[in-house]
Amino acid sequence: MRAKDEQPQSIEDHILSTLRPGAPQTRQQTKSLPVAALLESVQSSALYFVVTTMDARGRLADRSPLRALGWTPGSAITITAVGRAVIAATRSAGPNAITHQGHLRLPAPIRHACRLDTGARLLVAASPVRDLLAVYPGSSVEASLLAYHETLRHRDAR
Repeated sequence: MRAKDEQPQSIEDHILSTLRPGAPQTRQQTKSLPVAALLESVQSSALYFVVTTMDARGRLADRSPLRALGWTPGSAITITAVGRAVIAATRSAGPNAITHQGHLRLPAPIRHACRLDTGARLLVAASPVRDLLAVYPGSSVEASLLAYHETLRHRDAR
């Protein structure tokens, strides 16, 4: 068991800490089915999100982000690794291209730099307004959720 004052270390710990007796509650008690309380107004996003897998050749299984961007087979793109967290692709006269089958294929040097293995689950965010696609590995998504839950924890502590 975790000591009462010890801070949760993972996203799972943060989620579970909200379920503990005595944890700050942000919803009212009612006799109806439990419904999550909205903390902020939900704004529509200009981004198109999907979670997909990557095969052994670096191809992303879900092609819908490319359709949302209007990127067709053979479209020239530039793919760049940013640290080990984000892979950004932009339509340009870059050295890469959308495959003839219409898949985004992450080149081996990018996969190695980002430590992506076959079968990796990736969050893909497409921005039609900016003609940009970003790919986030699960570790980046988890880190973002952890940071978000930290802000909730501090807001509830006030």
